[in-house]
Amino acid sequence: MVEHLQSQPHRQPSDSAEGIQAMLNALPALVGYWDRELRNRMANDAHVEFFGKTPREIRGSHIRELLGAELFEKNRPHIDGALAGERQLFDREIPTPSGQLRYTQTSYIPDVVEDEVRGFFVRVTAITERRRIEEEIERSRARLAEAERVARLGSWEWDIPSNRLTCSEGLFTIYGIAAEDFDGRYDPSNTDHVHPEDREQVEREMRQAIETGAPVDFEYRIIRPDGHVRRLHSRAELVADARGNPLRLTGTAQDVTELHAAAEVLHRTASDLGRRAAELHRSPSRPRRDDDLTKILTARQIEILALVAEGLSNAEIAARLYLTESTIKWHMRKVLRALNVANRTQAVARYLAVPRG
Repeated sequence: MVEHLQSQPHRQPSDSAEGIQAMLNALPALVGYWDRELRNRMANDAHVEFFGKTPREIRGSHIRELLGAELFEKNRPHIDGALAGERQLFDREIPTPSGQLRYTQTSYIPDVVEDEVRGFFVRVTAITERRRIEEEIERSRARLAEAERVARLGSWEWDIPSNRLTCSEGLFTIYGIAAEDFDGRYDPSNTDHVHPEDREQVEREMRQAIETGAPVDFEYRIIRPDGHVRRLHSRAELVADARGNPLRLTGTAQDVTELHAAAEVLHRTASDLGRRAAELHRSPSRPRRDDDLTKILTARQIEILALVAEGLSNAEIAARLYLTESTIKWHMRKVLRALNVANRTQAVARYLAVPRG
């Protein structure tokens, strides 16, 4: 008897049906096999978690009984494809026995023997966490796109070794072009959208960022396809490897056209106000303001404020009074604080509004 047993080939536990079933049950994914009649021939314990049924309860049943009529109809095209010998891969929401929806990725793998499809293997993997992360990424992308739209800001990244240029949705909006019309390459010689007078500067700034590794900060103009000229404020910074070899150049571009226009309006307004102040200052009928402001300003501060009202810059005032420009700035800060105003324009307006003494 002993000799007979010893003569039998040694079988590993995994060689038996029980061993194979144990290995299948240890898998984190749902695994099963369905024949051409869509009857189950094998299932692992993961079916309990997904459908609330044990492998013994499922075996021999039709796949429609497991999935339910609605889910079966959704999967029917993939089932037909698997029985036609075509491997299937698709995502699906599966309701758990508790009523919660679980996001899954499903594979149908045809079982082909001598060109005949005998059935198909099923593998279902839970991707709920991956789906949650993907949805969060999509929400973050949407928030970024909205923030870029509001700020008129766009971002870009140039992968230098591969010469691939990735642009954000906001940047395409600023340039007035569609993402599908962009080939994703950076070509210094192809700067059609950059204003002709600014192309050399843009190329110079990009070269400087790569050659020196120092951040660059500059402004340039673009011409949109509709012919409108926009002014952009761009920043870029180099990312290099441990040896200093350039890897990526990342940057942002903000449309500051309206900001420049507003600044120009303010500048013209301040200049006009300064000229008016100078005219009033030179007019014989204009009363002296010095005595009206002596209670809150020093004689030197009044003198400087009068020159500001004439439209002179800090440097021009410093040259006229033989003072340093930093001294003029210091006096002007004192003037603004004493008059309780925010800027030079308001200080001049206050200076001109002092009633006659």
